[in-house]
Amino acid sequence: MRTTIPLFAASLLACATLHAHAAGPGADDYARAEKVLDYNLKGKVRNAKVDPNWLADGRFWYRRDGAAGAEYVLVDPAGRSRAPLFDPARLREALDAVAADADPAPRSVWIEDGALRGRFAAGAVALSCDLSAYRCEKSALAVADPLWLASPDGTRALLVREHNLWLRDLRSGAERQLTRDGEEHYGYGVLPDFALHAVPRQQGKWKSPPMTVSWSPDGKRVFGTRYDERKVQPYPMVAMAPEDGWKPKVYDIRLGLLGEAETARDEWYSIDVDAGKVRRIAIPEGWNHAIESDLLGWSADGRRAYAPIARYDRPARMQLTEIELDSGKTRALLEERSDTRIQLNDFLYSRPAVAVLGARDQIVWFSERDGWGHLYLYDLRDGRLIRQITSGKWLVRDVIGVDEARAEVFFTAGGREPGDPYQRRLYRVSLDGGEPTLLTPEAADHAIEAGASAILGGPPNDQLSPDRAYVVDSYSTLDAAPRTVLRSTRDGAIALELERADDSAVRAAGWVPPQRLKFTAADGRSEIWATAYFPPDYSREKARPRQYPVIDAYYGGPQINNAPVGFVDATATTNPISRSALARLGFVTITIDARGTPGRSQAFHDVSFGDFADPQIDDHVAAIKQLAERFPGIDTGRVGVYGHSFGGYTSTRAMLYRPDFYKVAVSSAGPHNYQGMYGGGVNGLERLLGGPPDYGNGRHVQPTPGAIPENYRKLDNAALADKLQGKLMLVLGDLDENALPAVTLQFSAALIRANKDFDLLYLPNQNHELFRNDAYYTRRMWDYFVEHLGGTKPPVGYKLAPPPGKPTGQVF
Repeated sequence: MRTTIPLFAASLLACATLHAHAAGPGADDYARAEKVLDYNLKGKVRNAKVDPNWLADGRFWYRRDGAAGAEYVLVDPAGRSRAPLFDPARLREALDAVAADADPAPRSVWIEDGALRGRFAAGAVALSCDLSAYRCEKSALAVADPLWLASPDGTRALLVREHNLWLRDLRSGAERQLTRDGEEHYGYGVLPDFALHAVPRQQGKWKSPPMTVSWSPDGKRVFGTRYDERKVQPYPMVAMAPEDGWKPKVYDIRLGLLGEAETARDEWYSIDVDAGKVRRIAIPEGWNHAIESDLLGWSADGRRAYAPIARYDRPARMQLTEIELDSGKTRALLEERSDTRIQLNDFLYSRPAVAVLGARDQIVWFSERDGWGHLYLYDLRDGRLIRQITSGKWLVRDVIGVDEARAEVFFTAGGREPGDPYQRRLYRVSLDGGEPTLLTPEAADHAIEAGASAILGGPPNDQLSPDRAYVVDSYSTLDAAPRTVLRSTRDGAIALELERADDSAVRAAGWVPPQRLKFTAADGRSEIWATAYFPPDYSREKARPRQYPVIDAYYGGPQINNAPVGFVDATATTNPISRSALARLGFVTITIDARGTPGRSQAFHDVSFGDFADPQIDDHVAAIKQLAERFPGIDTGRVGVYGHSFGGYTSTRAMLYRPDFYKVAVSSAGPHNYQGMYGGGVNGLERLLGGPPDYGNGRHVQPTPGAIPENYRKLDNAALADKLQGKLMLVLGDLDENALPAVTLQFSAALIRANKDFDLLYLPNQNHELFRNDAYYTRRMWDYFVEHLGGTKPPVGYKLAPPPGKPTGQVF
């Protein structure tokens, strides 16, 4: 909604008068900013990483970006050599002899009778090729559909049909139904509504392979988690301007809100694939499967699986559970407790920093029990703690792998070496104890990652060679593009350089590297880090007083960091976007990882538990004031803020909590209250923010539909609606399941009751990705800061192009 100019506009106009001699950005300036917009730079750093595909003899192959398209490289670590995997022309000729429509991209490569062979696809037909003799033939195995889950040996696959699991033989094409009692909202391998893709799934725009299902390593058993949402009350998502008609369309999704009695329930199941026997396995009463992991690992014989379960009351508790798949018996092996959060990785979206050692009947376990995230070794036979493996005032990030024969674990960590604590380094440490060995001495961010957690899906990464003698390491800084090397895990020596990333495209677009900065938090002692993007013309020597407004690019969620430390993330940031573009438009743009975000000590992280955003905002204010002291020309009288999702909440919160400092905000998809957001033990926000809702007298279930739990009342932005002084634009997409549009409108209602002026941008048919895929939103956000923070007029009618390769309408 467009409203009258608030009283605060007088001070903005005064600022504009001071800078009246400077013309506002024109269409040419917007065009230059558009060139460095994140979605236009995404993927433009060529050969930024190497994903190795390891062979049985220790060699590996990978895909690289060649001048004329994809190229494939074979690496021999022992021979210190890299060479083309095959001759493209000869392979094309061999493929054409069997199928003219064959795709020359290898699906897999293996060694057979001493020769390399590759599997290629011609539609649904698989071709097997000798990559030395260049002879191809039709394979006995069919090409697995991307919506199937192939067995470890690749001969069979699981698929979902009408809420049940089916088994398909990839040799004969025969199918067999494995489960028979699946139904809507209670199926096997189906994506539950609480996964927040229910609307596109109903629209037919979102399909996925079997979810929360795993094969045993020998392919004889299947273990999975099944979700029951049948009793969850439907939640209406309303498309007010549907793409296929004029009447608003309602999508009823099953989504339980904070404090509701009925939320999603979960249970385990196992399947003896050959016998076709399905066994339901109850999760202990009051506990839920921890969603960051489908399972943690298997016993050596594949008959037992290990999975975490949790309950988030006070104290929060997490248990390691052993599940006997044939009998269905469960056994708790160890338990963690915490008065705040409890996780298996400080970063919720990363895989658990855990490794099951089936051959040794041991597990490497992550815990923050001593105040820092470290590794512990347990005996899986009796749950006995053997020893703490790592210790010190630094944080283990990911477990990359284990060499069981040598009794060594490889892990990344931050903060153990001097300098930036957010730069990752790789270490090796003995399971028998002792100090870790640093394997990556370069002061850079070493992007050696275990992969995404089960919340995000995707397979684990394997950057260690099968014999654990080598690791593939891609490392970079904010101003140096990634260099990828093959490194010895004995002494960290570089055995072979694999790639030097080509950043010429992003440099040619006008992208300027940001600066990494360290500040002191508002408590006067904590060290906080930030990444700042400066206008290309910025000069300490030439900067005029109060020349540059500041924009705080804010996220602040407790599950990830947002100030880039590596080159690729700095060019195309995760959330929010437009940092480089806004710098191009004349704003100093900064992202700060303040207290309450992960990556440091548990105490540093726990600042955001309960109070959540307010201490962070104080840290941001302190950091920006120090920024202005350090860099001439920065105007702390003109500070703006923007953010999406948790950043939509925190950017609005900054305007309300510190109206003396923040003057303009654009807040998209903000969860402005949490009583209106999703809750429950499976995927509720309680685990991140403040624990179970407290309605008094020990009640955790809301007594009335409008009740607000006491421990979440102070987090409601509506409680501070009367504090708004500056310019605020709220943005929502009407099909956003992650940050429910009703919550933004509920906060809007509070602003109206407080008689406050604000702007509202409503995006029909948009989901949570609006900040990444909606060019109209991006342009409006730029305009808002140019006009209300810069004090000038934006160019009229400028139209940003949509993301490359994306349709101009709704994007999922």
